[in-house]
Amino acid sequence: MRTLIKQDMLDLMVGAGILGCGGGGSEQLGQRLINSVYDSGNQFTLADPMEIPDDAYLCIIAGVGGGVGEEIKKKLQSYLAATEKHDLVDIQTKTGQKARAELEAVIGQSFYSYVPSEIGPGNTILPMYLATIEGKPAVDADACGRAKPEMSLSTTHVAGIPISPMAMANTIGDIMVVKKAADDYRGEDIARYMAVISGGMVSVARAPNTAANYKQGVVRNSISRCIRLGSLVRTSKEKGLNAVESILKSELECIQLFRGKISSWTRREEGGFMWGDLNIQGSHDFQGRRLGIWYKNEYLVTWIDGKPYATCPDSITVVDASTGEGLSAWVPDLKAQIGREVAILGFKGDRLWRTEKGTRLFGPKHFGYDIDFVPIERLPR
Repeated sequence: MRTLIKQDMLDLMVGAGILGCGGGGSEQLGQRLINSVYDSGNQFTLADPMEIPDDAYLCIIAGVGGGVGEEIKKKLQSYLAATEKHDLVDIQTKTGQKARAELEAVIGQSFYSYVPSEIGPGNTILPMYLATIEGKPAVDADACGRAKPEMSLSTTHVAGIPISPMAMANTIGDIMVVKKAADDYRGEDIARYMAVISGGMVSVARAPNTAANYKQGVVRNSISRCIRLGSLVRTSKEKGLNAVESILKSELECIQLFRGKISSWTRREEGGFMWGDLNIQGSHDFQGRRLGIWYKNEYLVTWIDGKPYATCPDSITVVDASTGEGLSAWVPDLKAQIGREVAILGFKGDRLWRTEKGTRLFGPKHFGYDIDFVPIERLPR
């Protein structure tokens, strides 16, 4: 069991911003949750998954988002008006705890703690925060090792831990319990549509199971990895070193895929997701070449000079070339990013993603691309 000081959590935010692959929830929410804990005199504790008793129960708690059309916005106006004055931390806390309580009632078990659905500045911190305010340790693991656009793209899915039963709660006051979803894909669809008709967000508690099974179905020590990565970026800047070079030297499973300046960036909201393309004109060793990135909430598929290159489930991250900090796919002003110098880093996916089932679930073919997954370490350099 490890006690985390506030600097650890701030470093975690930076590391999660890198391994979040452009997504992973709101950095502003994560920062506010961290401040709330330390301002109250509390502190986060972190438990290695192997420390947790095998018969203890765990679940995943996360916020699920969804794009909301104008027609739905009008229908929800009266329902959501009362929540507009509520604090975001308070909203996320109450809906997360409601979803958890409903799931506990269904399975007749109390949860030892909660596992993050993914790595990201918001979605990693939220379940850690909920555990902390309830006097529980956070779990040093997550269910992806990076951020992903769909709940079904989970290492628990690879490991055969069912997504259901699952419980959902929104700010309107609706609570939904799904006793049985046909599979993880149906669970994703149900939660996504619930988010859309809830005004864009719903809290979901899912995949209740024993710690013994979770130990085989999560990316272990991923929280510690984010803290270490964020600390490396911070100390590199303090020492006047190039943070990107420091990452490449210290992270043995990371390679530089590309470097250059952003030349174009498109984005559209559709079907509960944010979609778009990012193009980078090469510099340094990549002078005269062009990298394209396709994203669905997170960076997923790349091409160099029109030929398929690095893809999910490996982690594709876009970081500022000077600071080493991750660049979110959700930045508000796309035009302001044109000309920005960035480095594209690739991190090797977890062992579960490197299985046949893992690459089938989260490879580029899942998103409709007729591209075979090639591990980053085998890409032509």
